[in-house]
Amino acid sequence: MAGNNYSGKDDVPGSLIVGEGVKVVGKLVVPGLAVINGGLEGELEADELLVGPRGFLSGQVRVRTADIHGATHDTLEATEFLCVRSTGQVHGRARYGEVEIEKGGIIRGAIAPVGSGDVAAAPITGLAVSAAPVGNN
Repeated sequence: MAGNNYSGKDDVPGSLIVGEGVKVVGKLVVPGLAVINGGLEGELEADELLVGPRGFLSGQVRVRTADIHGATHDTLEATEFLCVRSTGQVHGRARYGEVEIEKGGIIRGAIAPVGSGDVAAAPITGLAVSAAPVGNN
């Protein structure tokens, strides 16, 4: 997933865009990319998820990859890759295949790799990540 640049992917068949100011309540199954710039409460199954900087997701979410610039609450499972951007916040339970958290990204709740048993076994409270560049200094 490429940062904020998701133009061009939004017109792919099987995609869903929830625009700013729009609130959706219910259960959604999206075979492709789900872009949440507004609000979603309920259940979401999708291949890819992008939560925009003003996006808000609350409920049970299961995706292959998740790119979080906004906020999620409740349960988020990204079976392949979870990226929490500098403006992103994940509240609740999260499971991931691989995880990346940018400086400033926040995870509050319990996180664990997919397949590691109960996500509650790895509680994290109020984790705010800050990182320094790695390499030759």
